[in-house]
Amino acid sequence: MKEHVSEIRRDVSLQLSQLLQDRALTTVFQPIFGFREGGVIGYEALVRGPEGSLIQAPAELFAAARADGVALELNLMCIQEILRAFAGRKLPGSLFLNASPQLIAQRGFDQQRAARFLESLGLEPERVVIELTEDYPTLDFRLVHESLMLYRSMGFRVAIDDLGEGFASLRLWSELKPEYVKADKHFVTGIAEDPVKVQFLRAIQHIAENSASQVIAEGIENAADFKVVKDIGIACGQGWFIGRPSPHPDGKLPREAQLAQADARVPVIPAPRLQAGTEPRAQDFVRTVEVASPQASLASLLDQFTFTPTLAAIPVMGSAGIEGVVSRAWLDFVRASPSAQQMRARPCIEFADRAPIKVEAELDLAALTAILVESDARRMADGFVIVSGGRYLGMGASGDVMRSLQSSRVLAARYTNPLTLLPGQVPINEHLDRLLSGRVPFTAWFIEVDQMRGLNDSEGFATGDALIHSTARLVESACEHGIDFAGHVSGSRFVLLMQSDDWRERAERLLARFPEVIDLHVPAAARERGYFTVKRRDGRDYVRPLPKLVIGVLPVLPGVFESRHEVVAVAKRAAQLALAQPASAMYVDEQHGNAYPQSLLFGNDA
Repeated sequence: MKEHVSEIRRDVSLQLSQLLQDRALTTVFQPIFGFREGGVIGYEALVRGPEGSLIQAPAELFAAARADGVALELNLMCIQEILRAFAGRKLPGSLFLNASPQLIAQRGFDQQRAARFLESLGLEPERVVIELTEDYPTLDFRLVHESLMLYRSMGFRVAIDDLGEGFASLRLWSELKPEYVKADKHFVTGIAEDPVKVQFLRAIQHIAENSASQVIAEGIENAADFKVVKDIGIACGQGWFIGRPSPHPDGKLPREAQLAQADARVPVIPAPRLQAGTEPRAQDFVRTVEVASPQASLASLLDQFTFTPTLAAIPVMGSAGIEGVVSRAWLDFVRASPSAQQMRARPCIEFADRAPIKVEAELDLAALTAILVESDARRMADGFVIVSGGRYLGMGASGDVMRSLQSSRVLAARYTNPLTLLPGQVPINEHLDRLLSGRVPFTAWFIEVDQMRGLNDSEGFATGDALIHSTARLVESACEHGIDFAGHVSGSRFVLLMQSDDWRERAERLLARFPEVIDLHVPAAARERGYFTVKRRDGRDYVRPLPKLVIGVLPVLPGVFESRHEVVAVAKRAAQLALAQPASAMYVDEQHGNAYPQSLLFGNDA
């Protein structure tokens, strides 16, 4: 086995030596697209070893050079051959030239010699971007900075590669102030479906806007990612969707990329989903409460309750840890007892609850709430003991947990509705603002499932929630993915922001399919009658109508509405007009949209 490995290494070394002697490199160029310019602004040059050799791939080629101690020699040859190839093919725009910081920091750079070489190729230094790659953590920042200043004095520009791989690349950005920074493909590929990547790229773009740098997003592999990167405001993009590396690139975008660039619609950007009950943990509710020893008198604890009105319980700690808690309830009990003096003198451990609620500090809010809810009222009032690995930290109050749970649910629902998992109010507002600022035509739908009371009273709220959930899936199905946005406002109300041109047909199909939801969740007897009969407390039967779906549609043209509040208000009024109809209906308010005269359209009877 060792002999076989040694033989392969010898072959690799021989092939590398031959490559350096023959300068047998293949140079390919991958286009870099400028979103603002609407075209290719330059090319990144990449090298390959001889086809079919052990060092054809760049990773194997440069690994072999490092192993043989000729990495700098190979890098220098690559730069020379790339410059010759770029100039010889008369490619337009800028050349992004990969160079290791170690090569840049080498002493002995001759400006005049470099200038003569470029002049012989007919290539201006201003067209060359030195792209720093690899080994950021081992850099001598001062030396690299000084060396780059020499190149910059000639007109070369600078780019940093693989931004996002570590703090060193951020430091390099801060100290070198490059013209370009490349966002690593890990944070770009799949961005159309990943809110975390969206936030990262937005943060990079924000820094770039304040540091005179332009961001190049690497790893764009499909139309959806292309559109999201463009919408975020990134200057340039690179990836196979834009163009694959080629020895002779033609400078044209593939047809799919041309269509994506020409598409003026605002893409739906994934929003972060905050799940209720996942933020705080038990340790966040710690209140400092001094422990008592088991033999301490009850009187000493009762005095603490008297002087500290907010104190609900006091933990009792012995040699083995927490042995119980003494409740504040003993204060009133002892006061009313005829044997109060004798009780006050007794050890407090005799009055302790020996099985208090005890939780680990890392317990999340959802689990903590479940434990409290399952406890009896007395222990709920006393609160709970918080420990970490058996070590006492403090006491927690049940009221604090319930308030946190409520605020957490409210916050989560603003981002993601917990019933339907559709985006909540915050993402709805953000997308509506982006549509208005993008000055694109769209339709705003306000959708409501009305007359839910009969179903809730007759079949229970669980059935009503199931119908709302099914309606949410129906609303989602009306959308073109990545283009149309569906959100859940609250209760049985939804908002749909649609850029699809065939919105009217989609709305009519939505109304036509709503009876399927009714069939799924409303009993056959009620469907046959056309109403629910609900027995009330007075013993009489009341009639309630079946649920119906109403859609208010507002066509929005650029410049007609100044704010999202106006759009929502008019769309709601359109829904109210549809609500006045006896069956499921759609009302299109085209007068406010300045498109056509008003029209009233009725959908299928639910």
